[in-house]
Amino acid sequence: MIPLYYAFVAFSNLSMVSTVMGLYLEHAGFSLAGIGVLFGALQLGKTLLEVPTGYVADRFGSRASLVAAVALEMAGYALMLAVRGLPTMLGVMVLLAAAYTLTTGCATALVADYLIARGREDELTRVSAVSGSVFYCCYGLSALAAGLLADVSYELVFGLSLASLAGALVCVLLMRDERAGERDGSPAAPVGPLEAARYVAGCRPVLYYVLVEGAVAWSMVPVDDFYNNYLNGYFGIPLPVVGTVVAAQFAVTSLVGLGSARLARRLGDARVARLGPLVTVALFLAFSLCTDPRAAVALYMAGLASFRLANPVRTKVLNVALDARFRVTALSFASLAVSLLSAASQPLFGWLSGWLDMRLAMVALLATSMVLLGAINLAFSRTELKKEAHS
Repeated sequence: MIPLYYAFVAFSNLSMVSTVMGLYLEHAGFSLAGIGVLFGALQLGKTLLEVPTGYVADRFGSRASLVAAVALEMAGYALMLAVRGLPTMLGVMVLLAAAYTLTTGCATALVADYLIARGREDELTRVSAVSGSVFYCCYGLSALAAGLLADVSYELVFGLSLASLAGALVCVLLMRDERAGERDGSPAAPVGPLEAARYVAGCRPVLYYVLVEGAVAWSMVPVDDFYNNYLNGYFGIPLPVVGTVVAAQFAVTSLVGLGSARLARRLGDARVARLGPLVTVALFLAFSLCTDPRAAVALYMAGLASFRLANPVRTKVLNVALDARFRVTALSFASLAVSLLSAASQPLFGWLSGWLDMRLAMVALLATSMVLLGAINLAFSRTELKKEAHS
């Protein structure tokens, strides 16, 4: 089960389209403002579809939801290559949004249910760290390949990505849904949205996680989506070099996450979960203020490294705190917060980039995330989080 999960993560992130989507849309003739609108539509689609697609996972199981997600992602990428014009591309973004929301929390839930059912929840941090390393290694490799291949042919980038997603689909079909087995494979009664919302609001570690995810996403989603454009358009770095830089960053930071369990033993899970997002956003804010491309890339790498160290610990704290009945649904609420805020910040970022410039747009959004994180941490005392994270 765990090797299949790692293989799924690998094949999913060897798909190269996401690493060059902004560049491809610019190549296809869309302006920065138009790209911002498309990315905003993608996030808005995630917001609107999160609850309906969560019903699929609750009703038919996480594996069935993942199968549908990968199939829709493949269809979306095939259509993206074929269509032109803002209205039709907006339709593609909605299709990709459905694929994303069908994925939300499902792979994590399959693994968490598998380990917790066997009394192996202490392995969650290690599994999350290793899967993160697999993610960044494969994502970095795909970024390197995409940077080199995009100069040759975007059609080749899309074709290889579809082949990689086919491999991910095979891995999902071979996985076991632990909770489906417990109910003899029959569909479960889905968790109602109001019931799930009451649960999330009443469980402080989960509510804290959801709010922090949204605050970070406000700035980090547009910064991440426009990073290649920033290096290429703002600093004038050639596309093949951009791909090499991104690949090197992910190769280095992929190894950092393996130290997350050691860091948690030294500082404690609750402290790492609290400080990690603050440090990450602060480093990316420094990146946005930096005018030297080499120093900017180094700061971006440091931000990725801090994220990699904290995220496996945050994942463990969340999954241990969660009631298994609400695992996928609670993760969907976190994704909903990400989608809702980034649906507003994506077009805002594109507009600010055109009106001012991309650097000032980054500074404005990252500074806002720092303020939001400060307010959230003031609202949740350390003792509350520590007490409930271990209850």
